[in-house]
Amino acid sequence: MFTKFLKFRTSSCLSRLSKDYATKPVQTSTDTSLDQVHIDEAVKIAPILQSASVDLWKQSHEIFINHGLKTTNFLRIVTANPSILSRQPKKIIDSLENWRSCQFGETLSHLLLTKYPSLLDISDGRKLLKHVTYLRSFLGTNKNVWKLLMNSPDLIKQSEETIKKKIDYINLVMRIEIPEIVKSEALSRSLFDIQCRHVFLDRLGLFKPRPPKADPDEPTKNPRLYQITDTSDKKFATKIAHVTLAEFEAFEDLYKRELRRKDIELDEDEDSDDDDDDKYYEDDYPSK
Repeated sequence: MFTKFLKFRTSSCLSRLSKDYATKPVQTSTDTSLDQVHIDEAVKIAPILQSASVDLWKQSHEIFINHGLKTTNFLRIVTANPSILSRQPKKIIDSLENWRSCQFGETLSHLLLTKYPSLLDISDGRKLLKHVTYLRSFLGTNKNVWKLLMNSPDLIKQSEETIKKKIDYINLVMRIEIPEIVKSEALSRSLFDIQCRHVFLDRLGLFKPRPPKADPDEPTKNPRLYQITDTSDKKFATKIAHVTLAEFEAFEDLYKRELRRKDIELDEDEDSDDDDDDKYYEDDYPSK
């Protein structure tokens, strides 16, 4: 939901910007001036910005310009995340520097922050860098981390344990390679969602994992990961699984019960093992 909200919010703002701002490529823009027409246009998009003084606009704009962003970037960022305009200069600078330390490169960092301005709300630089380093341990390169965040920005808020479980499931159980994971929004979904859709396709005979030593470049008839995870329930059911939405929803409910039943059985087995351990303990050390 976090990812969808960010994308909706950003795309909504971009669609309402003037044609010049909305279509101008960020990486080739040379605009570094802020005129009253820019402010007026931004206020139309985010009326809350009208309370900000011209001096505040210029002060914030200058910070972004000094960090290599253009007026186009600045306008997109503040209209999608208006709270930035009233933020203390030091906090804005710290946020920009935190993302610079991730070493994605200036252009890629600017693209990421322009697409998802809410990422500038992250204030803990050490935690951010630690998280990016952890992601790189799975993905291999900083650019892969950047690509993944462009598709799944909410990964920044997910725990390392949660991320590992999802990557391990996709990589080891579904046997899908890292490059395909990077190109999808799969990690924005819960582990249950990923597992449920995969198991559903598997039981329908529509998904067969590659042999362990198979060439990852060898064509497969399996749906691509983005087709499995980056779709609505209805599209997944009708276009990928070729069933009705009602049939998929019924399976989803049954699968939840199946997993719950397995958890109960596992807990009972563990309790039984504990009872046995107690018995052995008592046999070895009988009470006087």
